[in-house]
Amino acid sequence: MPLYELVCVAKHHSSLSPLQTLIRTSSALISDNGGVVRHLDHWGTRNLPQRMKVGKRRGGGGGAGEDAVSSTGDYFTLRFDCNPPTLQTLTSRLRLDPSVLRFTTLKIGSTLDQIANAPRARGENRTVKFGRDAPPVASLAAAQGGDAASGLDAARETMMSRTTQAQTTRRAWDEL
Repeated sequence: MPLYELVCVAKHHSSLSPLQTLIRTSSALISDNGGVVRHLDHWGTRNLPQRMKVGKRRGGGGGAGEDAVSSTGDYFTLRFDCNPPTLQTLTSRLRLDPSVLRFTTLKIGSTLDQIANAPRARGENRTVKFGRDAPPVASLAAAQGGDAASGLDAARETMMSRTTQAQTTRRAWDEL
């Protein structure tokens, strides 16, 4: 299953319960369909780059609060493995959810090499090469003074650390 990263901006509320509900329903959808949530990162409340209309969705009736404007939002990221039909269902639910202002889903990779070579931190200035331009794991290991086996061992350690991240994520959900 491919590894995806969801970056979401939700409407800001004085309590965290709507945000908790959004995160729990999204992660439950992923796990109920055979996926695994690897990491949750709550960035907190931030000012939006521009004011956004809140609460207006396709097919909605002419309610009184449809033209409300928001200038702040709650940001979070979710890293998860899932199959494409589950991703499509998650995307359609987020699109219809009135508490979601904006979201995007990025495919990190579907093979061990792609995932191991992906940037791990926000703001990391590193060029990621794909296709023919990407160096194989063996040449990466040789450049770091190791051999091909150590490069594969490093990739395996990265995958094992993702299991630890999933356990840490569960603790973060309990704190929310």
